[in-house]
Amino acid sequence: MTIALAAVVMVACSEDVLEECVSEKNEAAAKSLLQVRTRGTDDATVSYPVQVYVFQGEGSGGSDVECLAVQTIGDAGQTLNIALTEGTYSVYAIGGASSTDYSLPTKEEAATTTAIALKEGKALTDLMTATATATLTDGGTNTVTLGLQRKTMLIQDVTIKKVPSAATAVSVTIAPLWQSLTVGGTYSTTGQSTTIALTKQEDNRTWKNSVSAFLLPPSSQPASVSVNITIDGTTKTYTYSTSDQLEAGYKINISGTYTEAIGVALTGTITGATWLGERTISFTFDENGSSAAAEDNNGGDNNNDNNGGDDNNDNTDNQDNIPAVGETYLGCYVLAVTDGDDHADVLVVSPEDITGVFYGSVAQGNVDAALGSVTVDGISGWEVPDRDEARLIFNARGSISGLTHDSYLCDNGGYKCFRIVAGVNNFSASNTPTSDTALRPVATVTIAKD
Repeated sequence: MTIALAAVVMVACSEDVLEECVSEKNEAAAKSLLQVRTRGTDDATVSYPVQVYVFQGEGSGGSDVECLAVQTIGDAGQTLNIALTEGTYSVYAIGGASSTDYSLPTKEEAATTTAIALKEGKALTDLMTATATATLTDGGTNTVTLGLQRKTMLIQDVTIKKVPSAATAVSVTIAPLWQSLTVGGTYSTTGQSTTIALTKQEDNRTWKNSVSAFLLPPSSQPASVSVNITIDGTTKTYTYSTSDQLEAGYKINISGTYTEAIGVALTGTITGATWLGERTISFTFDENGSSAAAEDNNGGDNNNDNNGGDDNNDNTDNQDNIPAVGETYLGCYVLAVTDGDDHADVLVVSPEDITGVFYGSVAQGNVDAALGSVTVDGISGWEVPDRDEARLIFNARGSISGLTHDSYLCDNGGYKCFRIVAGVNNFSASNTPTSDTALRPVATVTIAKD
């Protein structure tokens, strides 16, 4: 499949859309023309609108580099003409990002690292990105071609069958996911999760999603797919580790069957259709743990978590629903597990750093706001780590995804910084926090044993 943006040389462009987006200091000398328009193929179309950003220089676009042009291609019939001075420019395009759904950076705000943030209450769209370098000569018109790449995956069909008729809610949670894209086309903000609510069908035993959902791919592997079934106010969750199978550019179908004596047996397929190709994965969920099917090369251990009892699924000797230290639980790294007679307390660390929140003299309101910003479905009660918890984070620093900043800990009511950067081999919590110091919250989850 080919999706492309093409810039075509045209001598006369009176019927095209002409927009000059240069700073006043360059306007008098803007004698060269960069022309951009979209083009699709028979089996693929461009996701509109397309936002186009132009920066001075090759491979540039950092926070200290001026963005010279921001323009929008609304449909296949529109052509952009950008007047510029002689020189080399970096051109970036994001397809499928409209101002209705996203907060788009202006020319003054844009850098290649600037996030294209989704507005509250809006759903992700079919996002695509492309980039190229264009060199303009004095008085000339330049032609560039940008090949767009799809950055989302599509959750197309989710069906859970033979669910007990007493169930009041069924959903599927996928984690950890990237949250947004940048102007430069890279992913931004790790460790997010998305829960897809299912709707009960006429047979009273089948639950399905009502609409498809575009999602950004997992921010770290293995990703997890969890099925949540609520009966009498108690939610039971079955989690499967998908290894490397959830990727951008694929359509994903998940089909599951609930068996009262066993639990949930799920099969999933990932098909490319007119996207990237075809791929199939199979996996099972049951009360005794879950594992990949013989033809599945996912590998890895898979765990169920049980947040309540179920008379039809009683297995008091089974403890496979309790994750082990070093594994992931709902996308969060497991730091410690405290075993009890009928439950286990699982200490997990947030899947991402919170930076730029506080430093120096710490205001408690800032701390509370930072803790409240952590959104992991199924986990609440996030706290600043104490000294012992911080030491666990430090000791596991090589295994915890995205742990790149110095971190805070709470020590006798005050906040101190401990170093986790490369080359620091001894735990210390006496450093003075700075604006670069991050908060990596922890939470304790109590999981009942089957």
